[in-house]
Amino acid sequence: MKWWLYLIGISCLILLLAGSYYAFQQKEIKVVRVYGYGSSQDEYSILTSLGGANTIPCTYEQYNTLSDDSYINISYSVIYEQNRWFKNNQHTLKLLRFEREFPNDQNKQVQSFYYRLVGETLEQVNDNTSVFTRLYEKRESNNNLFDVIPQSIVISRVGDVMQARQLVQEQHPEFLKLMNETVIDDSVLGNWKRDDYQQAYSSASPEGLLLKDIIKREGSQ
Repeated sequence: MKWWLYLIGISCLILLLAGSYYAFQQKEIKVVRVYGYGSSQDEYSILTSLGGANTIPCTYEQYNTLSDDSYINISYSVIYEQNRWFKNNQHTLKLLRFEREFPNDQNKQVQSFYYRLVGETLEQVNDNTSVFTRLYEKRESNNNLFDVIPQSIVISRVGDVMQARQLVQEQHPEFLKLMNETVIDDSVLGNWKRDDYQQAYSSASPEGLLLKDIIKREGSQ
């Protein structure tokens, strides 16, 4: 009898250890903006924070892809995989490149920063995962382009941008909050109307905000 109890105990322990090993080997997919790239002794990395404190390993080919990342009108996001629990063993899966034309609508009345939401995109990562991105332009004085800002989120795989936006609205509504002082591009508004999407606005980015409204606000300050 004791022998069988011993075998049962050993079997349970093996199952527990196997389950724990499997759980701790689980992976997760993340996405973050790229802030540069670096190399050291034939090892290449992507910088994912200002100042380079956080990095993700990458291949030489991926490293070379980022050669134009310093351009004002170009920005990248990196999709990577890591251990779900220990946040280590990071592996770059994809680089997303975003480029905007330099604006030709200069305006001397613009005296400070504001944002333009200029696009929404969907990237398929694998059979289970997609990445939804909202792309902003940051404009500065004289209405010049200062930065291209991708805001991305990992979601369950969906078929198109409309489905992605709907899923994010249901599960992560905070992601869809507009940046302060955001003007919505006409192409984005057209897509929202087609998809019957209702954006949540705020006093910092009210519905129908136009550049002339921002100029008026600046003039009253």
